[in-house]
Amino acid sequence: MSLENRVLELEKETALLKQEIKNLKKLLNLNVPADDSEWIANRAGEWMIKVVYPGIYDPDKSPSVGFPHNRRKIAEQIKVGQMMFIYVTRPVKKIIGLTRVVSSVKPSDGKWPYVVDLEWIIVPKPGLTLAEAGLNIRPRIGESLYAIKKSAADRILQQLNEQPDLDMEEIMERLNQYIKTSQKEKVTYKEAVERLKNAGFYEAAEALANYRAHDGSVRGWDEFAERGELYRNYPKARSVIWPNTYFIADPLL
Repeated sequence: MSLENRVLELEKETALLKQEIKNLKKLLNLNVPADDSEWIANRAGEWMIKVVYPGIYDPDKSPSVGFPHNRRKIAEQIKVGQMMFIYVTRPVKKIIGLTRVVSSVKPSDGKWPYVVDLEWIIVPKPGLTLAEAGLNIRPRIGESLYAIKKSAADRILQQLNEQPDLDMEEIMERLNQYIKTSQKEKVTYKEAVERLKNAGFYEAAEALANYRAHDGSVRGWDEFAERGELYRNYPKARSVIWPNTYFIADPLL
């Protein structure tokens, strides 16, 4: 067999092996994007979509995005110069603009332990939904960053560029609405555990009582309860901890 024919045979065998691996992953219910998919969850790329809260509208702050402890490796994939579309969660649920990454990931003492700084390239617009962008993305707990193909980015760019910029009154209206709805009662760690016990959520109370951050402290317990493992296993728990902010059927995104 000639070298050229051998190469062709190896390419065929490789393709068959890739298909076999894909089939096995599907049988195991693993999240495998199709070959023609224009996006991959929890992956950085030259073009990305980042899910953020409406606080991104704040005109007095330079734009940045944050990541929890368990997404540090994903954040470290992000490089200066990459382009990041901003998708704002409830009540907006739209891609509202485009930013450029201007810093590598860095530690922070704020709400998120890791942050990446951005600059606006396309300032906030009325926005378009993911469906209007031709993407079948449905943001879920644990997924806040999506690498997308250039074809998807081009569609989003075209639609954003056709929209007018939001004026300051519209921006402040969206920001104030978010601030009003996101203000939650300050609850201490011990109070949160006690509220769960009093409501009969004994397993959730035990899970929260056993929570410890990487440094052995209880720092960040509210993130654990709002978005982390406690929320995933006991989704009604945060409604018990913060009854004036969250309701039993209140979705995050």
